[in-house]
Amino acid sequence: MTPENAKFFDSKDNRGAIVTQVTPNAPGAKAGLKVGDLITSVDGHSINDASSLQVIVEQSKPGSSVKLAVLRDGKNMEIPVTLEKMGARDKEEMSSNEGGKPRWGVGLGELTPDVRQQIQANDDVKGAVVERVLPGSPADNAGLRPGDVILSVNRHETGSTGDVQKALANVPKGQDALLLVWSNGGNTFRVMHSSEGEGA
Repeated sequence: MTPENAKFFDSKDNRGAIVTQVTPNAPGAKAGLKVGDLITSVDGHSINDASSLQVIVEQSKPGSSVKLAVLRDGKNMEIPVTLEKMGARDKEEMSSNEGGKPRWGVGLGELTPDVRQQIQANDDVKGAVVERVLPGSPADNAGLRPGDVILSVNRHETGSTGDVQKALANVPKGQDALLLVWSNGGNTFRVMHSSEGEGA
């Protein structure tokens, strides 16, 4: 939520996280979340922005249920969501390094027709759509955001989610990754700096 878009979502204090994408069959979709919903709190904990929402959800146990306070079309709603473990179904790329921390901190998904429509991407946009970005991760620092599409890794085209996952996994330890990213209708190069420091 920003001061610029707050008026479009009936927000008075510029706080909360806007739903920009709902992945089919994911917990949010099953609970009935819709694109444009403004999440203002989780289990009574106020949400200031998307990052604070991610932190709270990541600290919750899979299988547990959380109550989201949602503002939809000016109306307050309470939506219970049962959390699921992030795994193969979501095609996560949050692979760990030796220290046990996510290497890149990005969750990837398939660029399905429904997702294309949601993010308004043409058919010639091919790659993996960003579903989640871990706060403070290399992906976050590179400016990746949910709804972005990774088109290439280190100048090599990646036509599918599997290609992107494989390319990122194959980046040598300690080396950065150059991404070509489609975002809001335009392409930009982004560098993800390796989270694996010297001697890690």
